[in-house]
Amino acid sequence: MSKENLPYQYEEKPASILITRRTFFKVTGVITAYIAIGGFAITNLVKKRNKYITMRQKGLYFDDKRRQQHKLPASYMNPGVKKFYEEFAGHPLSETAHQLLHTHHYYVRWQLGAQEVRHG
Repeated sequence: MSKENLPYQYEEKPASILITRRTFFKVTGVITAYIAIGGFAITNLVKKRNKYITMRQKGLYFDDKRRQQHKLPASYMNPGVKKFYEEFAGHPLSETAHQLLHTHHYYVRWQLGAQEVRHG
């Protein structure tokens, strides 16, 4: 078919009419803003996480220094812990020690919301 026999006229618009320079800057500005806000949020979360890790490390180092001051290189050498094993658990890693010292609590959130709990 030749161009003259077509029932419609097709013209290709120049690229500047499809998206103007101003529209291009608007679109790229919005995309850049979304990326920057998302990057800030992620960076903020990582900083908070690192802060908590650092605080935990400082606490553990403080506990280690305190134990060293009392000449207790390990927790099982503590006189209170020794007395616990002698009177109740028998020896470290015993079944009784495991039952008394290792507790696990699992909460189902929707069940907690069903009851009104007041702490006073």
